[in-house]
Parts: sequence; C-alpha cells; structure tokens
Amino acid sequence: MALSILLVDPDDAWLAEAKKYLISQMYEVVTVSNGRDAQLSIYNNQYFAIIMNFEIQNHSCYQVLKFIKNSYTNQRIIVIVNNKELIDSEITNEEKLQKLGVTEMAVRPFEIPYLKNLLEGHQSLRDLMAAVGKKEGVSEEEEVALSDENFSKIRIDEFYSSQAVLYDIYIKLKEDKYLKILHAGDTFSKERIDKYKNEKKIDTLYFHNNDRRKFVQYNNFLAKKLISNKAVPIYNKVNQLKNVSENFIGEAFTSGMKPQVIDQGREVCENVFQLIETQDDLFAVLKSFQNFDPTAYAHSFLVVLYSTSIIKQFEWQSKTTIETTAMACMFHDIGKMLLPKEFSNLAVKDMTPEQLEIYKTHPEMGLKVVENSRAINNSIKQIILQHHEAYDGTGFPFGRKGNKILTLANIICLVDDFVHIMIDDKLQPTEALRKILANKAGIKRYNSVLIEKFINVFVEPDKIRKEIAILPSNSRVVNHKKVS
Repeated sequence: MALSILLVDPDDAWLAEAKKYLISQMYEVVTVSNGRDAQLSIYNNQYFAIIMNFEIQNHSCYQVLKFIKNSYTNQRIIVIVNNKELIDSEITNEEKLQKLGVTEMAVRPFEIPYLKNLLEGHQSLRDLMAAVGKKEGVSEEEEVALSDENFSKIRIDEFYSSQAVLYDIYIKLKEDKYLKILHAGDTFSKERIDKYKNEKKIDTLYFHNNDRRKFVQYNNFLAKKLISNKAVPIYNKVNQLKNVSENFIGEAFTSGMKPQVIDQGREVCENVFQLIETQDDLFAVLKSFQNFDPTAYAHSFLVVLYSTSIIKQFEWQSKTTIETTAMACMFHDIGKMLLPKEFSNLAVKDMTPEQLEIYKTHPEMGLKVVENSRAINNSIKQIILQHHEAYDGTGFPFGRKGNKILTLANIICLVDDFVHIMIDDKLQPTEALRKILANKAGIKRYNSVLIEKFINVFVEPDKIRKEIAILPSNSRVVNHKKVS
C-alpha cells in the first residue's frame, strides 16, 4: 500500500512537478496551495508525511503547525524554507519550528528527488516494504552510466533480500558503468543472482548510495534475527553485523547527524550488545577475523567489535556501557569529514608536520559535528573528543594523562592503534597484539588494566602473557559510573 503525502506550496508548477515525481516513486500524493486547504485536507485524511512551504498564505505555516500540534501529535512534518537567511533571522529558527512539531527542514535550492531521501529517512522497515510496489517477476536488465563514487558494494554471498527487492541491485561492468540486474519491487530472483555468481564468477554486488539507509534498515533487522538464532555460525553473525555497521557509518558520514540517523545507529548498537552478550565463542572470530576491506568504515567496525569485547571482561559491564561505547566507536573518526579532502587517503606516517597538526584537530572536529545532537549523550561526545588521548600524556588534542582520561576513551585509543597495526601491517589479530605488547615505550600509552583485559579476549591469554615480559602496573580503572 502506497504511503500518502500532502504537499503544500504556493507554486502550482512546482507542486505538479513534485507530485509527478513522488507518484513515480510509489507514493500517493495530494497537493494544495494554501494553509486553509491544508488544514481541511489534514482534517479529512491521514498522511504519512506533510511537506509544507514556510511561506504559504491564507493561514500561515505557523497557524497550520499549531493546528497539527493541537490535534495530530506525532505527525511527520517537513517544512520547506526558501532561503538559508530566513532560518537565521528573527522570523523563524530551527528550534522554534521543532517545538511546533516540525520533523525536518528542507532549505532551497534542492532538486525534487531530495524529498524522496527525506521521506525515506523517516520510514520504518514496514513502511519501506509496504511502499515498494511489489511486481510479479523480474524486470529487464538495464545498463547505467554513473560514477563509481555513487555506489556501495556487498559480497554476493552476503546479499539477502525480502520477497520484493527493496532497492535496485547492480553488477559492475567497468569503471563508471553498471548493469542493473534487479529493480526495486521485483520479486527476488535467486536464480538471477546465482547465474552471475556461478556462471559469470561475479563476487560483488552494488547498490546506489541513496539506498544505503534501506540497506541498513533491512540488514539490521536480519542481523537481529541471526544473532538470536543459536544454529547460525558466529562468523555469519559477525559478517552480517559488519556489513550493517560499515554502511551505517558511511551513511552517517554522508548524511550528517540527523535524529533518524542516530536512531538507526542505536538499533545497530543494540545488535552489537546482543552479539557480545550471547556469544561465548566470539574470541575465535576476534582471533582470526580477516574478512574486511581496509577502509575507514571497516576500521570503525573493527574498533566497535574489539572495544566492546574488552568491556565484556569487566564486572561492571552493562548493556548501557556496551551500547554507549559502540556508538562512540562508530563515530570516533567523524571529525575527519571536516578535514581538507587531501587527508582522506593520507597515512599519518606520510604527513608533514603541518599536516599532522591539522590531523590532530579531528577529535575536536568530531565533537563539533555531534555537539548539537540531543540524541547523542555527553559520554559519547567526551569519548569522541578523548579517543586519541594516551595514558602517559603523549596523546592529543589536549595531552591529558592518567585518570583524567575516560576509561572507555582509553579502550578505544588502544583498539584504534591495534586495528591500524592489523590492517596496515596485514597481521593476524594475535600478531598485532604481540606487536603492541613488545613496544615497551608505546605500551605506556594505555592503562595496563585494559591491556590485561584485552589479552583475555583472545583464546590463549596465558600463552601470550608468557611470551611477553610482565606488564607494568601503571594504573587503575576508573569506576564505570564516572565515565558513562
């Protein structure tokens, strides 16, 4: 069943164009050009969302918003603002609109397809599956010329679909050229997927970045099912959660810290907690986990996995602490999105002194990105700010030392270094840990209690201890109630 949308705008030409587009995207659309007709339509109908221009007449936008707030709580409302200056003026501001129930603002100029992205950001998985417009059979394959940067990838063995495909699926033909093999709404064709896998030896599928949120929603739902199923091998559960986490992190870096993005992250963190809580054999995966791409998003997922596993070793571990840490891990490097573009593919060891000083500001930049998000608590914000602070005072950005650093932040500092060694030096996890332990100067960067707990994560902790000299007892762990 198509979701119903009300469009309210004084521009009849724009209304007609927007209606035509949204109908093509499987929505039912009603259009009105003034506030009075909008109120009448809201009174007589139920809408999934209302998209309303702030400058409507014959009942102002504020009048309509007050009418909705008094009678239709929880109504999704997107307000279109015709210029950025209006938001910053005394006429209105984002906080004032939010108090009147506005879910989101869309600031012109924007292309009409942008509305589709906004609407999908507020849809539950049930909404997405109901609105996809299931078709019998499979559509014809279609060649598409688009830049590679528009696509995300998934291993063909790890692709799952509902009965009706939620988003277009592609294979890559060559640079910037793709073949759409399944269309949104098609009945899922395992035969077509298997044909490419077995006959044409395709090992990777692609989907458009605009559909990444759908991917995360559906696959996070599947991850929850897999994690609760004792018959599913642990590697399958970890790989499923890996795919979800990496794509969620990519979406957060692209879309910013919108409330619906944070909500989706919270759901991913709940699955991280369930995985850590229920899998006694997780150490086997952590010991040999190598099925990852050396990308920023894969790096963040591994930091999530190992950091939360360390926390599991403490008596004070809890669902809240693990989920808080998982969220902080996923966002720990989000400040890098504000660094100059040249830093995206630049290794720290290759940076000039000037570049290194700029790089060292990314924890503060990360705090800047999330500081206005009410959905992210202060513990997460402080962990993001402190994740490069070292126990011996050699870290950044402030050179904090000892117990002035949050324990959860120092865990992420340790694991962040560990994951960099594992990926950059292409080492097995246990070998990467041994390399950290063998560096007598570097090991002072971490609370020694955390090192002990990290060793316990692995399958043969006693053997690792025997191979390494006795660790210095340089610290104690701050009670978790002070850091979370």
